[in-house]
Amino acid sequence: MSEDRQRHRYAPEPRRWYRTTWFAAVAVVVFVAVVMIVAVIPVWATDTPSYCSSCKTMQPAGESWQRSVHSSVSCTDCHVPPGLANDTKWRTRELLNIWADYLNVPQTADRRQRPGNENCLKCHNVDNIPEDNGSVRMPHDAHLNLRNLTCADCHSQVAHPEEGKTGTEISMAVCSMCHEEATSTTACMFCHLEPQAKDVHPKGYMETHGKQARQDLDACLRCHHSEADFCDPCHAKPTPDHFSGTWRYDHGKTALKNRDGCLGCHSETDFCDQCHRVRHPDDWLETHWGPGAESRDGCLVCHPRSMCDRCHARQGVTDR
Repeated sequence: MSEDRQRHRYAPEPRRWYRTTWFAAVAVVVFVAVVMIVAVIPVWATDTPSYCSSCKTMQPAGESWQRSVHSSVSCTDCHVPPGLANDTKWRTRELLNIWADYLNVPQTADRRQRPGNENCLKCHNVDNIPEDNGSVRMPHDAHLNLRNLTCADCHSQVAHPEEGKTGTEISMAVCSMCHEEATSTTACMFCHLEPQAKDVHPKGYMETHGKQARQDLDACLRCHHSEADFCDPCHAKPTPDHFSGTWRYDHGKTALKNRDGCLGCHSETDFCDQCHRVRHPDDWLETHWGPGAESRDGCLVCHPRSMCDRCHARQGVTDR
């Protein structure tokens, strides 16, 4: 056998393309990119407030958070319980939801997590909060330990204040669950160390309070606590003339004399305008008998039967 033939017999075959170094490097890069796209980027994204507020239903919460004193605190710091297990569970669910959204398949159930004390106490140390701050007496540690209250029971708007509020307002409705003094407007000194103003309402407030109550009922309940105990004794018992049988048709004089008295219970846009903003066509006098015959009760919502009878008698018209 010749020397050239012998050397060719033992020469190694060329490497396949998929076993080359450059292909291995490309495969590693692609694998890392896929992991980043599928897992790492979504996990990073779920830690940003912009991710939470990207959902249409969460946009109001995101807007209120931006104007709160907690605007520098991430959503997950408050709404995800501390601990690696809780964090992993939440991020895994959100990771699945992200891809479910892209693939248009049902998402996993989401129960909104109310901030727990363990979330708040990561930043706020109860031991450093005095029992009274010079104006209010409030031993925080006793209320958290004895009654199993949460910080959010009282500080419900600190991270999501309503429009026009700072979020520092405290509702006294929780106090009345245990303290009878909290239901009385004469026992303010039980908690308040400073004398409270006695003329907190302006003159004539009985006639005008309805507007303020509809705009901000929580502000009323800070002192009056219960709609059933305070509001309903008046509002559940309308004035006697409401039961005259003709109040629907003759309340106009009373409304003109005391408009604010009516608006204490009734909304002008939601209640009054149902009748007072109705506009009949110009030829209604000649054509109303048709709709009236089809739905006589519809006419009687606003007009008394006596109105129909008087007009028909003058015109010499009998009911059709």
